[in-house]
Amino acid sequence: MNKYTTISNFGKKEKNDVVNNPLTYCINNTYDRQFNHGETVVNQEGQHCANCQWFLSDYCAQGWDNFCELASKNKDTRWPNQMELQKNSYILTEIYGLTAGETLIRNTASRKYLVELINGEKIFEPFDPTVANSPLISKWVHSTCDQNNGYYDINEGKIKPVYSVNPFIIDEDIVMDKILMNPKIAIDILLNIYKTMKRKNELIYLNNTKLGNFFLNNRYMFK
Repeated sequence: MNKYTTISNFGKKEKNDVVNNPLTYCINNTYDRQFNHGETVVNQEGQHCANCQWFLSDYCAQGWDNFCELASKNKDTRWPNQMELQKNSYILTEIYGLTAGETLIRNTASRKYLVELINGEKIFEPFDPTVANSPLISKWVHSTCDQNNGYYDINEGKIKPVYSVNPFIIDEDIVMDKILMNPKIAIDILLNIYKTMKRKNELIYLNNTKLGNFFLNNRYMFK
């Protein structure tokens, strides 16, 4: 009788272990994090690595909590945003020199307000490929990407996101509050939201909301 476990079963015991939680990889650069995870590809850059950016944006889009707030305070400006969907967005990020915390807010908005992804699709990958049964994270790739030759370069601008908001709850949205306090973080996303809601004749529903007032007060930018 074979007593050896398969690799798919080997990690099940650890799947829900606290040390296997992506938050322990992505929040703060501490000795505890390095001790728990070693020098894995994901752990070397922490919050700044691509997988942490994908994970945290999705996590925070589902509900902003103290972990998100802590990560949003990260002032590091040395690392690029690896989640940009369009070339012009990438340029905006480079020009404004967003901090890691501002990048998190931007990326969270790009997840939270996305209603359609033209020419794109969602795929799932293990958060830490070196850990059996590591939680899955979702990524956007071009719908015609060649799995054999690598993913389509999302910075080429051919993936077109469409953003919108629920006007009836937007005033209670922490992420939008943070963006409106510092619009440079996601001015292109705000413009996309405006165009989408204008096209659908839904701008009227934003009347007397924080976002609606922002559009009104900056009408020269939104036409």
